[in-house]
Amino acid sequence: MPQVSLSAREQKLLRGLARRKVRASEGCFLAEGVRVVEDLLASPLRTRLLVASSTLEDSDRGAALLQTAMCAGVPVRRVEPTLFAQFAETETPQGVLAVAEMPRADLAALLEGNGDAVLLALDGVQDPGNFGVLVRTAEALGARGVIALPGTVDPWNPKAVRSAVGSSFRVPIASAEWPELAEAARGAGFQVLASAAGGEPLGTPPGRALLVMGNEGAGVSAEALAHADRVVGIPLRGRAESLNVAAAAAILLHELLR
Repeated sequence: MPQVSLSAREQKLLRGLARRKVRASEGCFLAEGVRVVEDLLASPLRTRLLVASSTLEDSDRGAALLQTAMCAGVPVRRVEPTLFAQFAETETPQGVLAVAEMPRADLAALLEGNGDAVLLALDGVQDPGNFGVLVRTAEALGARGVIALPGTVDPWNPKAVRSAVGSSFRVPIASAEWPELAEAARGAGFQVLASAAGGEPLGTPPGRALLVMGNEGAGVSAEALAHADRVVGIPLRGRAESLNVAAAAAILLHELLR
């Protein structure tokens, strides 16, 4: 495949998408890595641009990825590794990144219906790696969607997208604030469960639950506790005082969805 230069506008966009303000104004995000871009191309999301290092085609998988992108009509730019490294967010780039349009998840759509459902709400989760893992966990265990509350990292932060390993393209991610979220959730038959150290064991799970996980250090906010129907926790048997937020969410989601 011949080398195709990036325009000045494209280079500016690639650099700018590392910042939340630019992502919001452009309505798009960066996806980096072979597996992540493969999942992006397989999703309904529109891919605006794909940038590949000239070394990507050295592997059969990389060549197949480029072929898939071109067959889908995605504009492809093939550049030298030194230039590609200027736009990559990782220390050891895999040679491919893409610009895609953000999906717009509707909170009302996540809450509608009458059947059993579990939603995961993230209250002040600030580490993008944790956010991505939580989205991936939500998909793996069968949660209907993820809700980002105030103080939470941008769901489309490049590291969050990489850590979700494609789950962000398939799991609806909405944004909401208290008290509107609590009111809407209860109106749709959801029980609001705030996770906190020392909370009561979950017991028999409700059919419709909104599970709130908090900040990595401070836990759930006072506002989340004020709007919760119950405060739930995980009994710990060892000397460790707490679990990582992603580990705790996995356990509670498993209990809610088994």
